[in-house]
Amino acid sequence: MRTLLGTLCLVLTACHSEPGGGGDGGSDGGENGGAPIATVTRDARLLQVDESQTFLLSVREDGTYAQSLPAGEPVRIADVVEAAYGASDGSSAVMWSAAVGGLRKVWLWRPGASGLIPLTSSARGGVLHDRALSYVAFLEEGENGVTSVRIARMASCAPGACVPSTPVQVQGADARLWNGGGTLLFVDGMRATLIDAASDMVTALGTLPAMPVLSPGGTRYGWAEDNHVVLFDTATGALLWDHVWRNEEWNPGWLPAGAPMMLDEVNVLVNTQGAQRGAPPGVPLGHSLYKCTSSGCTEAVSKNECWPERVSGQPAIYCREELCPFVRCDFVNSYRNSAAAWLFEAGEDGTWLGPVFSQGFLDAARLKPQSGTGFIVEWAYNNATSKLLLQGPQPTQPFLFTPEPKRLLYRQAVQRADGTPVDHLWTWDRRNVVDLGWVEGTPADSGIMRDHPPALYLDVAQPRPDGTHSHSIIRVPL
Repeated sequence: MRTLLGTLCLVLTACHSEPGGGGDGGSDGGENGGAPIATVTRDARLLQVDESQTFLLSVREDGTYAQSLPAGEPVRIADVVEAAYGASDGSSAVMWSAAVGGLRKVWLWRPGASGLIPLTSSARGGVLHDRALSYVAFLEEGENGVTSVRIARMASCAPGACVPSTPVQVQGADARLWNGGGTLLFVDGMRATLIDAASDMVTALGTLPAMPVLSPGGTRYGWAEDNHVVLFDTATGALLWDHVWRNEEWNPGWLPAGAPMMLDEVNVLVNTQGAQRGAPPGVPLGHSLYKCTSSGCTEAVSKNECWPERVSGQPAIYCREELCPFVRCDFVNSYRNSAAAWLFEAGEDGTWLGPVFSQGFLDAARLKPQSGTGFIVEWAYNNATSKLLLQGPQPTQPFLFTPEPKRLLYRQAVQRADGTPVDHLWTWDRRNVVDLGWVEGTPADSGIMRDHPPALYLDVAQPRPDGTHSHSIIRVPL
């Protein structure tokens, strides 16, 4: 019988030195590389795994289940919920239902508890929290048109009950709530208030001239109006800077198009719009994105309108180029990072999978067809590129980077001795290709990545005879 390593060498040219890779790309699979990847639980969809991998939450047809990791049995704890978030230390989780009539239910759960602690049955909008889940905040719709900001702090929640505080109440429903770190920004109409989630301390900002933005860490807030952008320090209220963004020569009379964006603590991104200089009546308004920092404002992306997106799980923006008035035009819609710096062109030619990025957008990987037969995986890093030549079936999702030690994970089928193709998951670290094992079914394109220890949790679909699919959850050790 041919060994797994011999089979791999028929499928992967990484068994030889990789083109441009500068080293041995041999497989580490060995005789045990073909084992099936372990299933954590069956007949369930993945909901959440806490960062320390002490518990897994899943959804089944009859409700929401919790199980201890690595080998606990699933226990039903609630009806079906829409989403959940687990505290970084594994001490608790918050869950919420799908909205019905604009309102949703919110619960707290602690490992070992058989049920949930209700927080509200009338939350409107998003359920906010910090990474550690030290608090949960939401807008609650009350009687007689009253809207309340409600904050549940985990440290003060009793085992059987948790009564959220109410630092702010307003009449009416024209209210919005954002958070950054431990700071909440509440806006009622144009009246804005900062709330410290740990203490309920309220700082009234008054009526603002434009819709504000809060930085992800909650350290800065500001807004854009007319021709300038302002940014304040959240802790002190001090004005950090006030910059004019408008270029009166090229963009006279242009105005901000909505609230600014902040995807980090430094850069304020402002969509602007106005009449193109010299444009005849009836021509659509032009758009440009400006980037403002402590040193001033510059036009970062001209003739584009941009909005927030996520790329490889990280904050980014998508910029759409304006329609072109000429007969022949090259449209280039792009993805950019939090400073509006180029990441990649949307739908770039010749890329069949990706690009995907490592944390901080330091590395990028793409799958491309190889002339003749096969496929090339390109891994760009530190102004260099390593390439892996793959033969056999086309690799498919999941296609992503793992935590440190950094590797690229992808899926590609291997043909068994009886001719049956079986999907395997592989990793490549620019030198070696490792077979992680085969998957019973079709895994989801992405899952939940955890790095202590490195592991990927994935939904996997298996076809039933009636044409439907059952779902299981697997854990892929990395």
